[in-house]
Amino acid sequence: MQLKDEEKRMLAGERGPGTKRAMELLVKLGEAHDAERLAETAYAHISYDFTPVGFWDLMTEGVPKTPNRVTTHPSFSPEKWEQWGLPLAKYWRAEHEKKLKRFLELGWLRTETCAEYLIGITPRKGAMVSMGGSCMQVTNNSLFGARVDRMGICFSLAAAICGRTPLMGLLLPENRLANHLVDASELDTSNWGIAHWHCLGYFIGDQIPGFKPVAVKGLPPNLPFDYVRALVVSMPTSGAVTLAHIVGTTPEASTLEEALGGKKPEKVIKVSKDDMTKTWERLNVRDNDVVEHVAFGCPHATIDEIGKVATLAEGKKFKTSLLIGASAPVEALARRQGYADIIEKAGGHFSCVCPSINNPFTRPDVAGNKQAKSAATNSARSAHYLAYVSGVKVFFGTDEECINAAITGKWKGEVPKWK
Repeated sequence: MQLKDEEKRMLAGERGPGTKRAMELLVKLGEAHDAERLAETAYAHISYDFTPVGFWDLMTEGVPKTPNRVTTHPSFSPEKWEQWGLPLAKYWRAEHEKKLKRFLELGWLRTETCAEYLIGITPRKGAMVSMGGSCMQVTNNSLFGARVDRMGICFSLAAAICGRTPLMGLLLPENRLANHLVDASELDTSNWGIAHWHCLGYFIGDQIPGFKPVAVKGLPPNLPFDYVRALVVSMPTSGAVTLAHIVGTTPEASTLEEALGGKKPEKVIKVSKDDMTKTWERLNVRDNDVVEHVAFGCPHATIDEIGKVATLAEGKKFKTSLLIGASAPVEALARRQGYADIIEKAGGHFSCVCPSINNPFTRPDVAGNKQAKSAATNSARSAHYLAYVSGVKVFFGTDEECINAAITGKWKGEVPKWK
């Protein structure tokens, strides 16, 4: 690989042992993919909670406060968990405090969210960004036109330290053209909500081999942000899609021809109503109607999503636990609007945690004997991870069905009758 002088100094160890290890890792990754050089990143996004502690310590050893902008993924919140009476939360406090201290020493932003674009950190079209977390990657590629490659959490940590990433994969314009086409024109989306878009995205992700870019046609142009986000973030959950061109909505897909680069697609997939029904049923992994927990905010909730939950919950009392994953700034706005007060009076909670993989109410290593054995959600990502990572029974449905389950402790949701 062709390295600049500063990159050579990093590789030689002049910027500390951690930076040297990070640069070695990036060079090996680049050489494995025949990258000619490294690209400077506009910013990086890292996750401590999913990084092995030993690896984290090695990579950050001797690393000074970095000039590179770095944002951070959803975090543990053991201080809140203890307040909620979760018995094993205390064992997470020491690691959490160590992490926060190191973030400040490195100068990294404690955004603690999988949706930093909701708090004003939005990449420009064409900006090179390195990040772990599939929902971050697909959102920034598909909705903002940033250039983000499919990269693991350990590599994204190395990129954050060095401010560099190998020029490969989806960072190259020629690799960003769609070669698979999904035709959704048979579907009437006029009365769809968040869950329906999650369901469609989950179906699409399951149909696309590898992380090949996909184009989707037949949907209304200029879809509302919450809907198109739900669509794209579910694709890498059932598959590995990292760039989805939603024709008429996303930056590189003003037309189908632009998304495909003027070429014919390798494969065309037509979505049927039967496909949607089977996918909705697949997302429900349960054997009874007992709901013990309800989760919103995977990815982290927008203020509009929180407002809808508040409207549905006003004047009610929850029989189950309920968690909304949201960044601290969005939660603060929810408090100003009065939404948080309504939800908390009903018995709900807010946290900057990931409410699926790291949901304290469903994780036995946090909740102990208070672990919820079943959960309802409107997110396909959350449904997938709660079922297959946390091992709990899952109910997938609309916002209204989830709130009704929180109030009654029973699931009365139904598979939609697609028009």
